[in-house]
Order: sequence, then structure tokens, then C-alpha cells
Amino acid sequence: MTEPVRLARQTRVAECQDLLEIAPLLVRREDDLLDVVRRSALQPATRTIGVIDEDGRVIGIIRVLRLTESIVARVAPEAVMAGIRDAAEVGRFGHAVEDRIAGDIMEPPATISPEATVSEAFREMHRHRVTGMYVVDAAGRPTGYVDLLELAIRLADALDEKHAVVGRTGDDRAAEEGDPAVRSHDDDATSEGP
Repeated sequence: MTEPVRLARQTRVAECQDLLEIAPLLVRREDDLLDVVRRSALQPATRTIGVIDEDGRVIGIIRVLRLTESIVARVAPEAVMAGIRDAAEVGRFGHAVEDRIAGDIMEPPATISPEATVSEAFREMHRHRVTGMYVVDAAGRPTGYVDLLELAIRLADALDEKHAVVGRTGDDRAAEEGDPAVRSHDDDATSEGP
């Protein structure tokens, strides 16, 4: 593993969470789903909605897909029913038709500390099967939002650094290190003659 890649994997979430400037979208358990979907439409980049309690702590999340299923099930149930394949999905559909408030569809919280590493954040997102998580302080209050793409960008940047190092010629590295023979050779190539 190269040094840039090793360092990227150890990068703190706090250093990544603003790469794409995706703002948190926070709602309360009692918020009406019609209002939640409208607010979500104003922030389409935030794909995981945070549910907070009266003290501002994250107590759950709502996936945008689950939110839209609940709205569609009320208006066009046949669209949601088309994908039903087993008894568990029938049960979920039955609940989706009845969903009215954020608390009806929220899942357990998916949060991470700003001190966690990119690798830890990816593992947590994968474990929770989410594409974004709320960065929270020690009290569980959100301080930001980190998206899976922000983690990928940080790692991609490290890979670019790796390729830049691997793709350079010996002369390129020697010139950077100040080898006078290489510099004078480069000077000859760029001079216009007598």
C-alpha cells in the first residue's frame, strides 16, 4: 500500500464531510411525510434524512427511497405492489399505505464521529446500507453530513497521487530532487540556441 493511500484511509471524517457541500436534512419524528418529501426535494443531494428528538439528537434516519415509497403507496399503490415477491414485502406495503409521519418510517440512527476514519465510515455505511451518515458530537447532535461519494473522492484523490508518483519518469523525479545534470539537460532542450 502506498503512503498516499494509507494516509487517505486514515483521514478523519471531519476532513471529508464538506467536499461536496451536502447539508444535513433534519426532521422531527412527528413531521408529516408530505412536508418531509417537499423539504427533501429542496435538498436532493441529501439522500439520508436525519430524525432528531426535542434535544436535537439524531434518533433515526429515513432513506429517501423509503420516503418516496410511502408517498407513492398512498397515491398509486399498484406501482409499489408490482415489485412485491414475498410475504415480508406484502407486510411492508401494508405499512407503507398507512405511513403518515416521519416516525412511521424511520430506521435506527446511522451516525459517525468526526474523528472516525474514512475506512471506519465506509464500513458503517456498508453495515447500515446507507449512502450518507450524520456526523455527530459526543451528545449525539449532528454537526454535519458525510456522503459516500465524499469518502470515494478522498480515496480517488489518493489514488491519483499514487499514479502521479508511479507514472513519472526517473528524469522527472531527479529534476524534482534538484539533480543539476537533469536541470541542465532540460535547459538545453528549451534554449533557443546562439
